[in-house]
Amino acid sequence: MFENLLGQGEAVSALKSDIERGRLAPAILLAGPAGSGKLTAALEAARALSCEAAAKGDDVYRGLAAWNCPCPACARHRLLVHPDLLLLGPRTFPEEIQAGLELLGRAPGPASAYFFARAARKLARRFDAALYEGEETRLAKAAPLLRELEELLDAVAPERAAAGSLAPGAAEAAAKAAAIAAKLEAFVPDAPPVFMIRNVETWARLAPMGSRKVAVIENADRMQESARNALLKVLEEPPDSARFILLSSRRSAVMGTVLSRTRAYSFKRRGAEETALVVERIFKSAEPAASVEDYLAARRPFPPAEARERAREFLAAGLAARSDAGRLAPPLDAIARLAARGGASPAGGGGADALAQALARLGDATKDFGQKDDRLEGSFRAFLEALCSILSDILREEGLDARGTALVARVASLARSALSERESLNRNASTLAESLLYAISSEGSA
Repeated sequence: MFENLLGQGEAVSALKSDIERGRLAPAILLAGPAGSGKLTAALEAARALSCEAAAKGDDVYRGLAAWNCPCPACARHRLLVHPDLLLLGPRTFPEEIQAGLELLGRAPGPASAYFFARAARKLARRFDAALYEGEETRLAKAAPLLRELEELLDAVAPERAAAGSLAPGAAEAAAKAAAIAAKLEAFVPDAPPVFMIRNVETWARLAPMGSRKVAVIENADRMQESARNALLKVLEEPPDSARFILLSSRRSAVMGTVLSRTRAYSFKRRGAEETALVVERIFKSAEPAASVEDYLAARRPFPPAEARERAREFLAAGLAARSDAGRLAPPLDAIARLAARGGASPAGGGGADALAQALARLGDATKDFGQKDDRLEGSFRAFLEALCSILSDILREEGLDARGTALVARVASLARSALSERESLNRNASTLAESLLYAISSEGSA
């Protein structure tokens, strides 16, 4: 149990002790930085709670719920197909799936096949029928993709892989599965809707197939008020046969009444040596990375570094084109002058050509925000998050006057509105980006 979770000894020790003694609370919170192994721990806890060998007191398989335990429950959990497991909540999937593809090519074998299949099913399980009971029409567009993805994952067949090789056709199936997953991710809700939380309660109160049901909710801090209240109702009187595992990278953002009904386990940010060990042991790579999150992020179709570069260029073009560009506060003026170094003149001289060039470069980098390449479907959100991060950095700089602060706040508000229109109204991302850029370039936007 927890053999594959590295660098989190304190949290693992506490979790393992509570599971072994039968004292795991009905609801727990795994809190810590992104990429610290919280989901791995949650899935391992779910497997341990379902392990049939452990339930019989059979420890012949090297301890309680060892990863290689051959019991049917553990076999299903290893492939993330056990019906007593529910996964919900927002996250991004392309980077882990891409890392899995690379791993299959670099070190073919059962471990790599399991990694890839699990990475893809972390996405597929977000569309479990139990979550959409009574709301089946919401699955209409995702259903064909789900069927095709599952067929391809069956072909990856970790149980038929051997050391140094994969099942026949597994590599080709995995590549096709990754492409399907890129399309499927667009249908994952940005936060669990209230109907989904109510369906979790209904599911949890039904008898489990095995010994215990486990619902894992990622990014639990992002739930809307109605969903949080529905979850609180479940946690007030949880069924004995179910456990709820909440994950969050922002413990302070989790509703206080929810926190009071969970036991928290803290996950730390791994150091350089621990990160290197994870990259070497899990991903079979010597690539340097500041964190596991950074290692995975580098595999996104639109990596954070590129998103930030394009966002800074975008903001620079907009600021440089303003008629008051020469009178901006120093932190904003410094960004506007980046456009000058890129070929546009400062002090209002950027003009429509500079704006068009910035939009064209952004469109090229994101393939028109995924319209020309499904893998970049999430690039609009990544771009806006990078833009808001830059704006947040500007607010912390010295020399920003009241007018500059108002301008930064206005641009951030426009960015949030653009994301809302994209995700709630399905507005065209390229059109929204163009509108945002021209709004930044207008002096009336401050």
